[in-house]
Amino acid sequence: MKKITDYDRMFCYLWYEISKPNECKFGEKWVQAGLDPLTTCEDRVKQSLGVRKDLWTSKEVKLYKIWDVTEYSKSVDRYRSRSRVDDHIRNQIGFRKGTTGEIHELSYEVMTIKVNKLLSKLNQPLPIVGLSTGQYNMATDILNYFNEGKNIILAELCARFGKTIFAGAVALEVESPLTIITSYVKTVFTSFEVDMTSFEQFRGIVHISTEDDNYQEKISKALSEGKKVFTYLSLCPGSKRQDRIDFLFGLDTNRFLIIDEADFGAHKSGQSQPLIDAIKPQDKALIMTGTESAKASSTWKIDGMISTTYFELLGHKSLAA
Repeated sequence: MKKITDYDRMFCYLWYEISKPNECKFGEKWVQAGLDPLTTCEDRVKQSLGVRKDLWTSKEVKLYKIWDVTEYSKSVDRYRSRSRVDDHIRNQIGFRKGTTGEIHELSYEVMTIKVNKLLSKLNQPLPIVGLSTGQYNMATDILNYFNEGKNIILAELCARFGKTIFAGAVALEVESPLTIITSYVKTVFTSFEVDMTSFEQFRGIVHISTEDDNYQEKISKALSEGKKVFTYLSLCPGSKRQDRIDFLFGLDTNRFLIIDEADFGAHKSGQSQPLIDAIKPQDKALIMTGTESAKASSTWKIDGMISTTYFELLGHKSLAA
């Protein structure tokens, strides 16, 4: 949630209808000093619905994201009410429904990633994200394992733990230029990229899907420039999967492998064995699952394990209150 400040700010917001997940509405809202930006943007969305405010009441419409674009709006001389800074941004995104429409023919998640990357590129400060007590403790335990030379770690993490931010924080601390995020569940990749492009700590990471036609050139170029790369590798069977694995694990660099939703599909030998065969002794791996850790790790030789429960998260929250 954005903090209330004693100065005026410019925000952009993104909402979508549950029944139309591949379309989203992008807009702007001038937030005066002393007002809550989230509430102000919610009121703007409800106002824009006109006579269909029932869509908000029934939760058919969801406000997915708000951005503080104050510094960006100043840089393009649009730091004022009704400045149309949203148009200035949307023109660089594209995929508009109609030549002047405020609807974009993109999923709300893809649109979020595109706006995140654009604002980061244009030096708009991004929010700072902190780790919860549970996330910090588990990350510390994993890094201690790695420092002891234990490189294959199983993490059983309960619901609402915040796996993507946690895994991203570990990746930043691991001295591996290349982080490979892999799963049998492709929605994992979108979740990672949304979170990793949303916060200041992860600015500068280059995100590359191995399904891009020129992913090899992109990865090689980014690594040669000294950038930290997050690449996304689907474990779903396909004619190109082994070629992608061979390329990623053939690069002359250390790797950090993250296997998410490891108890779903990724636990089968047909999906895990190519990774087991490819991984190098100096590489590190984090096998993440919410449940059924025995299934998730059944084909791997595990060096260590961390685990947390929802009741432990509640305990940390109560102590912090």
